[in-house]
Amino acid sequence: MSPSIAEANATLRQAVEIRRESQAAGKPLEEWYVSPSETDSLQPVTEMLPERQVDWDRLADEPYIEHLLEQQRLHGDGITHEQRPGSLPFLELLEEVRQLHLSKSQDYGSESDPLANIRQGAEFVGIEPWRGCMVRVADKVQRLRTFCKTGRLVHEGVRDTLLDLSAYSLLAIVLFDEGRDG
Repeated sequence: MSPSIAEANATLRQAVEIRRESQAAGKPLEEWYVSPSETDSLQPVTEMLPERQVDWDRLADEPYIEHLLEQQRLHGDGITHEQRPGSLPFLELLEEVRQLHLSKSQDYGSESDPLANIRQGAEFVGIEPWRGCMVRVADKVQRLRTFCKTGRLVHEGVRDTLLDLSAYSLLAIVLFDEGRDG
């Protein structure tokens, strides 16, 4: 019987804690991702997780790390003992950018196109949509320049500006690839 999602999440959380402790203790990389109950076997934690069908409707509501694990199960391109694990704070920021994109798509996108505002803005001034994103990237960089010069911002903080900058950069890639492939 496969473990439930809650049990798999608990296992993953425990594995992350083991990784943090192992890293802090200076243990070799090979010992970072092991089964909490079978530390001698060096069984990767991802092998302990249940196999499940992808429910694409629910996927948007699952945390990003669960999505990455699902992708590993689908494509077999997960963490190996030879790879250095990524930064957990970085992965948490990716989840934050994902949530930011989903929420802003509600305000700016349309029912059929989450990037409608960017496309329409670019069309209004006669440029490719990915270049429209670059204009927004330039705005965010200018805001950061202001902060670097004055040490303050009035409306939006540095952290929010950097999150927006990362999101616009990713959106520019999506739109650039779309234009190249389409």
